[in-house]
Amino acid sequence: MKPLRPHLELPRPRVSPPAPWSWLWASWLTPTILLGHLVGLLVSTGRRKWIAGPAAFAWLYEIRPGIGLDWVVAVTLGHVILHRRGVFEGQRGQLILAHELAHTRQHDWLGPLYLPLHILAQTASALVSLGHRPRHSRVHDHNPLEQTFICLGASGYGPLARGQTAPARPGSPAPITAEAMLTAFGLADGGRPT
Repeated sequence: MKPLRPHLELPRPRVSPPAPWSWLWASWLTPTILLGHLVGLLVSTGRRKWIAGPAAFAWLYEIRPGIGLDWVVAVTLGHVILHRRGVFEGQRGQLILAHELAHTRQHDWLGPLYLPLHILAQTASALVSLGHRPRHSRVHDHNPLEQTFICLGASGYGPLARGQTAPARPGSPAPITAEAMLTAFGLADGGRPT
């Protein structure tokens, strides 16, 4: 079975619900965000960084080395991103950050269903990938939440970092480049978390 092709589309700016519905939206997102902060505090030095751009926002926690999580590159729990030191450096690293920020957009829609669905899809992808050489990784290649139902598919940021472009979607002015994707997430020109 062939791996899923990565979806690439510039994200539209994030829109919050109108004031009367904002409490409902916040309660939809809060359980997973709180879990993300709890895990972040447990596996990091406790310091977090805030990042926000037109398309997404998140809190970043750097995973403390030597606690058995050195294999983790980056993982998103709601609007919390846990990451290995140095993974977001350079253009490729910034594209990985954009991919993780794209997961926060999924969380906006799925709320508390995000983690269970993602774990189920990661497990199914790993099982389907058994006996095959992975294109990106076993848990990402056949996971629609990593490749299809996301604006920057997991195996799509590598080609962008190498200077390849993705065809423009109908109504888009130009092909998608790394710079265009980073600009959409507020990461262009070396944008860094604060």
